[in-house]
Amino acid sequence: MLKVGMPLPVVQHAMTRDGLDPTILEGDHSKPVQETPIGVPLKEDPAYSKYFKMLKLGLPMGAVKNAMERDGVDSAVMDGDHNAPVSASKPNGLSAKKKEKDTHRRTRLHWETLGEVNSNSVWAALADDEEMEQIEIDEAEFTNLFQAEIKSAPTAAQSSNSGSSSRNAVQVIDPKRANNGGIILARLRMSYDDMAKVVDNVDESKMTAIQVQGIIEYMPTPTERKSLRDYMKSGQGGSEEKFEKLCECEKFMVAMISVKQSRMKLRALLFKLQFRGCIQDLAHDVLSVEKACDELSSSVKLRKLFGIVLNVGNKLNTAGPSDKRKASAFSIQSLLKLNQAKAFDNKTTFLQYVVLVVQRNNEKLLNFKDDLKTVAKADKIYWDQCINELEEMETQLEIVRKLALHEANSKKNIYSLPKKKGVQDDYDSDNLNIDEDMSLEEEVSLLRSTKIGMFALGAIKKVSQLRERVDIAKDKFSRLLEYFGEDGDNSKMDVHELFAIINTFCRDFEAAREVVNKQEEAKVSQFILT
Repeated sequence: MLKVGMPLPVVQHAMTRDGLDPTILEGDHSKPVQETPIGVPLKEDPAYSKYFKMLKLGLPMGAVKNAMERDGVDSAVMDGDHNAPVSASKPNGLSAKKKEKDTHRRTRLHWETLGEVNSNSVWAALADDEEMEQIEIDEAEFTNLFQAEIKSAPTAAQSSNSGSSSRNAVQVIDPKRANNGGIILARLRMSYDDMAKVVDNVDESKMTAIQVQGIIEYMPTPTERKSLRDYMKSGQGGSEEKFEKLCECEKFMVAMISVKQSRMKLRALLFKLQFRGCIQDLAHDVLSVEKACDELSSSVKLRKLFGIVLNVGNKLNTAGPSDKRKASAFSIQSLLKLNQAKAFDNKTTFLQYVVLVVQRNNEKLLNFKDDLKTVAKADKIYWDQCINELEEMETQLEIVRKLALHEANSKKNIYSLPKKKGVQDDYDSDNLNIDEDMSLEEEVSLLRSTKIGMFALGAIKKVSQLRERVDIAKDKFSRLLEYFGEDGDNSKMDVHELFAIINTFCRDFEAAREVVNKQEEAKVSQFILT
């Protein structure tokens, strides 16, 4: 047909009509036609229909392949052409090699293995530990627990069964805000003039942190300050008479208007009240993280226990006719999966079996948790929150430092020329009178001249020391991640997550140990009775 000049699409259409493959005309016409595989397409093969149903249900290919291996079916066929017969569906290089069919179902541990690990890691240390090669495992017991002979596949049906006081007449501010502020202020049992003195002197001995937090919200806004000033300057009656007509919250605001930088001083007062407790809490958390990192990286018992888990896990995953290689390391996240893999008795978990192996080989390792006393408490520490609190503390301390320098400069310049008539002091401005070009000696001298300045000097020293400890703890945690092989580019594990995983593993291990002990006691009792 081609020789007589008919177009290629027409010829291909004729081949399709006659049941021939039209794609062969797209190749080299001078080469012989390769033999076309004969048979049912893989996706229509009854022997594989079960696994294609799993794919249709949305199961990942990895899970389907695991199910095929568990049933003794070669999973490599899924990597080939699903429209081709089984004989031709394997990828290049696999069709010639016939995989031995496994006659047993085997439990597999679905852990996350790591690739290359650092020479300073726990895994490198385990590779050189000769004791790991001497671990004894009862082969008969292992085989009995973690493998079972393949029987006839279950049917689809079987698999599917699984009182308020009177208010004054004058209201300059919002009534709801005035009412709420009055309730808060009534609890302080302090005159508004005394409150103003406490704030002006930043005196932490007269009020508590809770009281200061309560009144910060009711500091006058610029609009309220202007309205209250205009009211007090109006020509109707004297100042005392006008003041008495105000509600309690407005009286407090009028008293605060007379204090320079009142809002900043109130924040500084709150910082002084909270500083000691806050820095102690942060220092405790930082030191706990440091100590927990040291405990994990120096625990020989934990390292050897990881070695036993790796050894037994490799034995489990490479049992039978498997091409899988032994893992050299596993991720910390994998510790949470050790009690999920079960033996075919539907009772014994992989972790319980690890406990048995530890008891028989090195019973001292059972108490590895004794090396991790600080780790048990450190999972309640959120490192990002600690860093944010420290940065907030540094920000507030900088405000206190500037306020202290401003106060010292104000006292130093007390005899300066008076302001021109008509120029109004901005009592609540955050623009402070500070010489940014002063030397360190001059700044220290000014800070020592005021009470709040002395506080600022002491606080700066303590915060600087805490910042150094934070950097040390951060470095230790980075080295701990490297030790566990979790220092890759994709690693996002934080302090809380790592310590929480270790603690969960400790609890799971203790629970498995209790089960094993009860089983051993039951065996002894039964032996005595017989």
